[in-house]
Amino acid sequence: MKRKCFLVAATLLLFTLYLAGTVRALDSSADSDAAGEDFSAIEKELEKAIQEGKISIPSKPSFEEDAQPTVLCEGMSHWVTYSAKGTRSEARHGFIEIEGYTVPDVFTSLVYRGTGVTFSTRSYHWGNDGYWPDATAAMPGEEGPALSEKDKETGWKIAEKRPSGLPEDWVYVKWNDGSAFVAPDRLEDFVKKMKLPLIPREGSPLEKPLKELPPAEST
Repeated sequence: MKRKCFLVAATLLLFTLYLAGTVRALDSSADSDAAGEDFSAIEKELEKAIQEGKISIPSKPSFEEDAQPTVLCEGMSHWVTYSAKGTRSEARHGFIEIEGYTVPDVFTSLVYRGTGVTFSTRSYHWGNDGYWPDATAAMPGEEGPALSEKDKETGWKIAEKRPSGLPEDWVYVKWNDGSAFVAPDRLEDFVKKMKLPLIPREGSPLEKPLKELPPAEST
Protein backbone atom coordinates (compact mmCIF):
# COMPACT_ATOMS: atom_id res chain seq x y z
CA MET A 1 0.00 0.00 0.00
CA LYS A 2 2.82 2.41 0.93
CA ARG A 3 4.63 1.55 -2.32
CA LYS A 4 1.47 2.27 -4.32
CA CYS A 5 1.00 5.66 -2.59
CA PHE A 6 4.67 6.53 -3.28
CA LEU A 7 4.29 5.74 -7.00
CA VAL A 8 1.13 7.87 -7.25
CA ALA A 9 2.84 10.79 -5.50
CA ALA A 10 5.93 10.48 -7.72
CA THR A 11 3.74 10.41 -10.84
CA LEU A 12 1.89 13.57 -9.74
CA LEU A 13 5.21 15.33 -9.02
CA LEU A 14 6.62 14.47 -12.45
CA PHE A 15 3.43 15.63 -14.16
CA THR A 16 3.54 18.92 -12.24
CA LEU A 17 7.17 19.48 -13.29
CA TYR A 18 6.27 18.69 -16.91
CA LEU A 19 3.46 21.28 -16.87
CA ALA A 20 5.75 23.91 -15.34
CA GLY A 21 8.43 23.25 -17.97
CA THR A 22 5.90 23.51 -20.79
CA VAL A 23 4.64 26.87 -19.52
CA ARG A 24 8.20 28.22 -19.26
CA ALA A 25 8.97 27.03 -22.81
CA LEU A 26 5.86 28.72 -24.18
CA ASP A 27 6.73 31.97 -22.39
CA SER A 28 10.30 31.81 -23.74
CA SER A 29 9.04 31.20 -27.28
CA ALA A 30 6.67 34.16 -27.04
CA ASP A 31 9.47 36.42 -25.79
CA SER A 32 11.74 35.24 -28.65
CA ASP A 33 9.04 35.94 -31.25
CA ALA A 34 8.44 39.39 -29.77
CA ALA A 35 12.18 40.17 -29.81
CA GLY A 36 12.38 39.02 -33.44
CA GLU A 37 9.50 41.32 -34.37
CA ASP A 38 11.18 44.23 -32.55
CA PHE A 39 14.49 43.61 -34.36
CA SER A 40 12.68 43.38 -37.72
CA ALA A 41 11.01 46.73 -37.03
CA ILE A 42 14.40 48.29 -36.17
CA GLU A 43 15.88 46.91 -39.40
CA LYS A 44 13.06 48.50 -41.41
CA GLU A 45 13.63 51.85 -39.73
CA LEU A 46 17.37 51.66 -40.43
CA GLU A 47 16.72 50.72 -44.07
CA LYS A 48 14.39 53.71 -44.43
CA ALA A 49 16.94 56.03 -42.84
CA ILE A 50 19.67 54.79 -45.20
CA GLN A 51 17.44 55.29 -48.24
CA GLU A 52 16.62 58.83 -47.11
CA GLY A 53 20.30 59.61 -46.66
CA LYS A 54 20.03 60.10 -42.90
CA ILE A 55 22.66 57.47 -42.15
CA SER A 56 26.06 57.48 -43.80
CA ILE A 57 29.55 56.20 -43.16
CA PRO A 58 32.10 59.04 -42.78
CA SER A 59 34.52 59.35 -45.68
CA LYS A 60 37.37 59.73 -43.17
CA PRO A 61 37.88 57.48 -40.14
CA SER A 62 37.05 58.65 -36.65
CA PHE A 63 39.14 56.55 -34.26
CA GLU A 64 38.69 55.75 -30.61
CA GLU A 65 41.47 56.96 -28.34
CA ASP A 66 42.81 53.47 -27.78
CA ALA A 67 42.39 52.31 -31.38
CA GLN A 68 45.49 50.81 -32.95
CA PRO A 69 46.07 49.88 -36.60
CA THR A 70 47.27 46.58 -37.98
CA VAL A 71 50.55 47.00 -39.83
CA LEU A 72 50.13 45.03 -43.06
CA CYS A 73 53.63 45.77 -44.34
CA GLU A 74 56.26 48.49 -44.09
CA GLY A 75 54.49 51.79 -44.72
CA MET A 76 50.91 50.43 -44.91
CA SER A 77 48.46 50.20 -42.00
CA HIS A 78 44.87 48.96 -41.73
CA TRP A 79 42.43 50.79 -39.44
CA VAL A 80 39.04 49.44 -38.36
CA THR A 81 36.11 51.39 -36.92
CA TYR A 82 32.67 50.07 -35.91
CA SER A 83 28.99 50.87 -36.15
CA ALA A 84 26.53 49.35 -33.65
CA LYS A 85 29.41 47.44 -32.06
CA GLY A 86 28.34 44.45 -29.98
CA THR A 87 24.89 44.18 -31.55
CA ARG A 88 23.42 41.97 -34.27
CA SER A 89 23.82 44.92 -36.66
CA GLU A 90 27.55 45.37 -35.98
CA ALA A 91 29.43 46.66 -39.04
CA ARG A 92 33.19 47.04 -39.46
CA HIS A 93 34.67 49.81 -41.61
CA GLY A 94 38.17 49.29 -43.00
CA PHE A 95 40.57 52.10 -43.93
CA ILE A 96 44.07 51.98 -45.43
CA GLU A 97 46.96 54.34 -44.77
CA ILE A 98 50.00 54.28 -47.05
CA GLU A 99 52.98 56.30 -45.83
CA GLY A 100 50.60 58.36 -43.65
CA TYR A 101 48.09 59.03 -46.45
CA THR A 102 44.52 57.78 -45.89
CA VAL A 103 43.51 56.21 -49.20
CA PRO A 104 40.06 57.45 -50.29
CA ASP A 105 37.26 55.08 -51.32
CA VAL A 106 38.08 55.08 -55.03
CA PHE A 107 40.03 51.86 -55.71
CA THR A 108 38.54 48.39 -56.08
CA SER A 109 41.92 46.95 -55.05
CA LEU A 110 45.54 47.92 -54.46
CA VAL A 111 48.86 46.21 -53.82
CA TYR A 112 51.77 47.70 -51.89
CA ARG A 113 55.06 45.92 -51.23
CA GLY A 114 53.46 42.60 -52.15
CA THR A 115 50.47 43.01 -49.80
CA GLY A 116 47.01 43.14 -51.40
CA VAL A 117 43.84 44.93 -50.32
CA THR A 118 40.35 44.99 -51.84
CA PHE A 119 37.34 47.23 -51.32
CA SER A 120 33.99 45.85 -50.13
CA THR A 121 30.49 47.32 -50.21
CA ARG A 122 27.92 46.13 -47.66
CA SER A 123 24.39 45.15 -48.70
CA TYR A 124 23.29 44.67 -45.07
CA HIS A 125 23.53 46.61 -41.83
CA TRP A 126 26.16 44.17 -40.58
CA GLY A 127 29.39 42.93 -42.16
CA ASN A 128 32.51 44.59 -43.53
CA ASP A 129 32.91 47.58 -45.80
CA GLY A 130 35.87 49.55 -47.11
CA TYR A 131 39.41 48.25 -47.53
CA TRP A 132 40.36 44.79 -46.24
CA PRO A 133 43.46 42.60 -46.68
CA ASP A 134 43.06 40.12 -49.53
CA ALA A 135 45.68 37.52 -50.43
CA THR A 136 44.17 37.14 -53.92
CA ALA A 137 45.04 40.76 -54.86
CA ALA A 138 48.46 40.81 -56.51
CA MET A 139 50.66 42.64 -58.99
CA PRO A 140 50.18 41.64 -62.64
CA GLY A 141 52.53 38.83 -63.58
CA GLU A 142 53.07 40.03 -67.13
CA GLU A 143 55.70 42.72 -67.65
CA GLY A 144 55.39 45.71 -69.94
CA PRO A 145 57.72 48.50 -71.05
CA ALA A 146 59.87 50.14 -68.38
CA LEU A 147 58.93 53.48 -66.85
CA SER A 148 59.88 56.42 -69.02
CA GLU A 149 61.62 59.49 -67.62
CA LYS A 150 58.30 61.31 -67.86
CA ASP A 151 56.57 58.52 -65.86
CA LYS A 152 59.21 58.80 -63.14
CA GLU A 153 58.87 62.57 -63.04
CA THR A 154 55.07 62.39 -62.93
CA GLY A 155 55.14 59.63 -60.34
CA TRP A 156 52.67 57.27 -62.00
CA LYS A 157 51.94 55.24 -65.09
CA ILE A 158 48.49 54.13 -66.24
CA ALA A 159 48.93 50.57 -67.50
CA GLU A 160 47.68 47.00 -67.16
CA LYS A 161 51.07 45.29 -67.38
CA ARG A 162 53.69 45.73 -64.66
CA PRO A 163 56.44 48.03 -65.96
CA SER A 164 59.81 46.34 -66.21
CA GLY A 165 62.12 47.33 -63.36
CA LEU A 166 59.27 48.88 -61.35
CA PRO A 167 60.48 50.18 -57.94
CA GLU A 168 59.31 47.81 -55.19
CA ASP A 169 57.58 50.60 -53.24
CA TRP A 170 55.24 51.72 -56.05
CA VAL A 171 51.54 51.06 -55.47
CA TYR A 172 49.47 49.08 -57.95
CA VAL A 173 45.91 50.42 -57.95
CA LYS A 174 42.77 49.32 -59.78
CA TRP A 175 39.42 51.02 -60.23
CA ASN A 176 36.26 50.08 -62.09
CA ASP A 177 37.70 50.50 -65.59
CA GLY A 178 41.44 51.00 -65.22
CA SER A 179 44.68 50.41 -63.35
CA ALA A 180 47.94 52.23 -62.68
CA PHE A 181 51.28 52.08 -60.90
CA VAL A 182 51.90 55.01 -58.57
CA ALA A 183 54.76 56.21 -56.37
CA PRO A 184 53.51 56.30 -52.76
CA ASP A 185 54.37 59.98 -52.31
CA ARG A 186 52.35 60.84 -55.44
CA LEU A 187 49.26 58.82 -54.58
CA GLU A 188 47.31 61.84 -53.32
CA ASP A 189 48.16 63.85 -56.46
CA PHE A 190 47.15 60.90 -58.64
CA VAL A 191 43.73 60.64 -56.96
CA LYS A 192 43.11 64.39 -57.42
CA LYS A 193 44.25 64.29 -61.05
CA MET A 194 42.11 61.29 -62.01
CA LYS A 195 38.97 62.53 -60.21
CA LEU A 196 37.82 58.96 -59.63
CA PRO A 197 34.27 58.52 -58.24
CA LEU A 198 33.81 57.31 -54.68
CA ILE A 199 32.76 53.69 -54.25
CA PRO A 200 29.74 53.36 -51.91
CA ARG A 201 30.30 51.53 -48.63
CA GLU A 202 26.58 50.80 -48.35
CA GLY A 203 23.99 49.88 -50.97
CA SER A 204 24.38 48.47 -54.46
CA PRO A 205 27.95 47.30 -55.19
CA LEU A 206 29.68 48.14 -58.45
CA GLU A 207 30.93 44.72 -59.45
CA LYS A 208 29.19 41.87 -57.63
CA PRO A 209 26.31 41.28 -55.18
CA LEU A 210 27.96 41.51 -51.78
CA LYS A 211 25.09 39.62 -50.17
CA GLU A 212 27.68 36.84 -50.29
CA LEU A 213 29.85 38.61 -47.71
CA PRO A 214 29.80 36.83 -44.33
CA PRO A 215 28.68 38.72 -41.20
CA ALA A 216 31.45 40.43 -39.25
CA GLU A 217 33.30 38.23 -36.77
CA SER A 218 32.33 38.84 -33.19
CA THR A 219 34.93 40.54 -31.07
